Amino acid sequence: MVASVREVAEALVVRGALPAELDGALVWSGKYGVSGIHLGPDGAQWYRGRRPAALAPADWPAGATMASPVFDGEVWHTAMSHPELGYAEHVMLDDDGEVLRAEPFPLEGAPRMRAVGVTDRFVVVVDSAPYYSRAAELVGLRDPYSGPATGPTRIGLLAYGRPHWFEVGEGEVLSLVNAYEDLGRVVVDAIWAPGVLRRHTLDLATGNVRRVDLPAMDVAGVDERMTGRRHRYVFGTAGTAIVRHDVALGCTWRRELDVTPSRPVFVPSGKGEGEGWVVTVAGDELLVLDAADLAGEPVAVVRLPFEVEASQRTTWLTGRASD
Repeated sequence: MVASVREVAEALVVRGALPAELDGALVWSGKYGVSGIHLGPDGAQWYRGRRPAALAPADWPAGATMASPVFDGEVWHTAMSHPELGYAEHVMLDDDGEVLRAEPFPLEGAPRMRAVGVTDRFVVVVDSAPYYSRAAELVGLRDPYSGPATGPTRIGLLAYGRPHWFEVGEGEVLSLVNAYEDLGRVVVDAIWAPGVLRRHTLDLATGNVRRVDLPAMDVAGVDERMTGRRHRYVFGTAGTAIVRHDVALGCTWRRELDVTPSRPVFVPSGKGEGEGWVVTVAGDELLVLDAADLAGEPVAVVRLPFEVEASQRTTWLTGRASD
């Protein structure tokens, strides 16, 4: 649902106190476009800004698919596949979602770029089922990208125009959480269907792949300051719960809700990873939670005039970027 003009102009009711350092907007992509809530010194209001690059694409060429973009601190990276043409593109975007550069790379078959990540040296791309069916598109009887997840999923490390592929087993990758390099290996954390956080460690010297299943999660992310670096905490959802998982200790904390929440975002308040707040929308409320105490009393709750459908595509815009 989209807020009316009157609702957009009016301040929203806040229970509790919004932290003074919390100045930005939680923005999400929904059925009817982009919506969001701006939080700041003046309280909470509906977001009225542009579509951020993190929630691109607004549109794309017919038959193509694009993975959700990831930010490396300077530009946004995504991967667009063109299954009919046998190639994909590594695409770099500015903050407004405008294309800065596109670098094609060859692909076999008719893959679909499902997720993308970045490390110090590589752009990480995921080629995962369901695959594109030209016949289904021509007949028009079903989504040409629907169907069972058959065939091996591959993770590609893209450098100098061609990916180095690692087969990581069958299944469907829903999203990539983070990737980083570690002593000649690349570690990739991703959400796999039907909802599990899974880690693959790719050995660059031997080509071996090591897999570890972590807790069940439907959607997840990390402190964005840790993008492309070794992370400790993963924040996400599992059913109707908000989850924080410590990959170093193997511990998981949960906050159970009555409704399915949108993908939570972490907003930092200090220098250390995990020091800050978790912000999400659940039904007709926006919740600001202490990231170190998810089950505790919310720091603040913003009441919304209607229920918001849970979104798996959310982002946090800080300061002036959220205006």
